[in-house]
Amino acid sequence: MYELFEVRNFRCFHELALTDLERVNLIAGVNNIGKTALLEALFLHCGAYNPELALHINAFRGIKREKVEFTSWATTPWDSLFSGFDTSRVVELVGKDHVTGHRSLRLKVVREPGELAKIRQIIQSGPDRAEGGPLSSEVAQVLELESQERKQGRPKQSHRYYMILNPSGLRIEPFPPPPPFPASFLPARARVPVNEEAERFSNLEVTGRQEVVLKALQVIEPRLRRLTMVVVGGVPMLHGDIGLGKLVPLPVMGEGMARLASLVLAIGNASDGVVLVDKIENGLHHSILPKVWRAIGEVAREFNTQVFATTHSLECIVAAHRAFSESGSYDFRLHRLERFDEAIHVVTYDQEALEAAIDIGLEVR
Repeated sequence: MYELFEVRNFRCFHELALTDLERVNLIAGVNNIGKTALLEALFLHCGAYNPELALHINAFRGIKREKVEFTSWATTPWDSLFSGFDTSRVVELVGKDHVTGHRSLRLKVVREPGELAKIRQIIQSGPDRAEGGPLSSEVAQVLELESQERKQGRPKQSHRYYMILNPSGLRIEPFPPPPPFPASFLPARARVPVNEEAERFSNLEVTGRQEVVLKALQVIEPRLRRLTMVVVGGVPMLHGDIGLGKLVPLPVMGEGMARLASLVLAIGNASDGVVLVDKIENGLHHSILPKVWRAIGEVAREFNTQVFATTHSLECIVAAHRAFSESGSYDFRLHRLERFDEAIHVVTYDQEALEAAIDIGLEVR
């Protein structure tokens, strides 16, 4: 789990430090303050070695890359990652977690002829040289990702990976290893594909832990007796038995059921890892939010998963605070992003501070 996280020159952030992190972290703040951007920064850091994730996070916002122009003046798909769209800056993401220790991630656009020449040598000496062809410094766009890890008692390790766009297409050099721990991003604008949900449910079923999902969904639908996978039109889809004499596809039971199932399945499939959720209250009625938060807390503890979520809802914040206060383990923090003098800062509320703020009606959204 993350103990701290720092962001520099990413999206709307010049510099931001997130400390006092807990198992479940809720991020609040007004519109356009950087809540989703903070989740995206965390997602990139969780990925550790793969620069291609820089393209994926735009898709979370519904932005599709239809065409890339390979000219020296073209806008690249990663320009929006840099603060003020200034690609002369260096994005730096720094975190301390229980798996990799202290790890920093640096993203920069490669422009210097000497650096481009080194990358050209890497490609031309690679095993798939014929497929990608030579790199032309006049037309290629290169994003460098440098990962540095430092564990206690061990020397610092540094690795570099490159995302290269040229007329031959997109390629990553060298091929990155898998991330150090599992991480999932649940965007606000799109549902998880049903086949991906099916795979996540199957992963829990293999280990006999599918009842965790059933118990959580009974918060919304008490009639739910069991969950199972049914193939419909060649596509596996989660179905439930609610006593109607036939199984009902989970999406048919309502957006709230689908949303909670996605949350629980993501948490259950990220054991010892991280789940990032944008606008966690989407599709959930305010009356069930306390039970939903109680279920999220229980599942996160069972699988040792850390959760970061955003919200605009005061009801969601209050529900989370009450649920964790009553759980016997207040492993929850509210982090509110605020803007002071054009800079974005974090105000963190522990249990006592949040209780007082709610009681006197302070704005914590």
